[in-house]
Order: sequence, then structure tokens, then C-alpha cells
Amino acid sequence: MVNARWKATLALLCAIAEAPAAHAQEADPHGPSAPANRFAHRFRLEAHTPLLQLSAHAGLLQPILLRGFNAALDVRVRRFVLSYSHGEGIEGLEALGALTPTAQSRGATLSMPFSTGGGVGVTLIDELYVLLDVKFHRYALVDGDQRVEYSTLTLGGEVGYRLFLWKGAHLALAVRYWPNVWTSIPNGTAVRGESHRAAEQGFHGLFANMLFGWAFDVL
Repeated sequence: MVNARWKATLALLCAIAEAPAAHAQEADPHGPSAPANRFAHRFRLEAHTPLLQLSAHAGLLQPILLRGFNAALDVRVRRFVLSYSHGEGIEGLEALGALTPTAQSRGATLSMPFSTGGGVGVTLIDELYVLLDVKFHRYALVDGDQRVEYSTLTLGGEVGYRLFLWKGAHLALAVRYWPNVWTSIPNGTAVRGESHRAAEQGFHGLFANMLFGWAFDVL
């Protein structure tokens, strides 16, 4: 009789202990707002391949260094990545070597009213991805009473890695090479007696950026 009572009590305690766990599993305490199994980031040799994931992120260097902004939206289907980004109000490009020292001494400025475009790529391992990017950029050069507006088109590659911090929040480091493949003005266009070359992204097309964003699995 005693053994039977102990067995009944033990069975009841086990049922009580298991009930919250089962309920938590059904309720999904992490919620639908973050990628599956990305809450504690661990490096993996296999690629993270969600069935369908959306990710919104913004560049950190644009508002910090260039008084503008850039926002992007990624759609990920298994390994496949489709990205679109748009930026506006980028200023102070003359300080990055886009203008000659003589033009800078005169107070000339170079800004990027907008930049837009997209890319396609794949995830390689873990959260490491590569993209092929096509971007259209609009520039405005102001030198005294002369203003010159022109456009460039870049075609290049991007390598990036996403590090998840908490739920869907993540930081991404991207290294990009976006050389000009077309400009609306010929190199050597005269601006106040000086030869001006169409501006390039970063250092001859090579630059890096850090982004902060949020991702969530749709399916």
C-alpha cells in the first residue's frame, strides 16, 4: 500500500513538472519575431537556411560620419538572398578625398542626394553571405556659384556576416567592392578650371560598413 502511494505521488509530481514545459513548447516563449535557433549565436559549419525570412537593417556609418541614412530589406529563402537598399542625404564626401585639396580649400562640397539599388546572393556557412550588387548613385558638386549634378552606376560584390545578439536583433559587418561601370559625366569634366573625376564608392570602390537590424522568420 505504501509503495503504491509513493508511486502515485511520484507520478503526480512528474506530471506537474512536465506540464509547464509542454505548455511553453506549445506557446513558443521566443515568439515568432526572431529566426529559429538564433537566440544564442554559435558558429556553425552549415548555412542558416530559413524557409522564408525577412530582415530590415540600417547602416551605422552613414548617420555617424556622413549625416545621412541608409536602410535595407532582405528576403531570404533557404540559401538564396534578395536585398534592396536606399539611402539619402549623404554629405561630407569631400572630406573622404572625393575632391582635390584645392577644391576643398575653396569650400567646395560633394553630397549624395540618394543612392538606391539591390543585390542577389547566397548564404555560404553559418550567417556568412555573398551578394552581387547593382547600385545607382546621384551626386551634387557645389563649388562657389557652380553646381554640377551627375549619376554613377556601380556593379560589384559584397561579403557580409550577421551576428545575432538577442532574438532577431543582429549586427552585420559588410565589406563591399562597388566600382563605377558608368557615369553621366566624362572623367575630366572642368569645374571652375579644375578637372573633376566622377566620385567612387570608398577607396577606388572598396569600403566597409556596419549595420544593425532585426530579422524574423515568416515560415
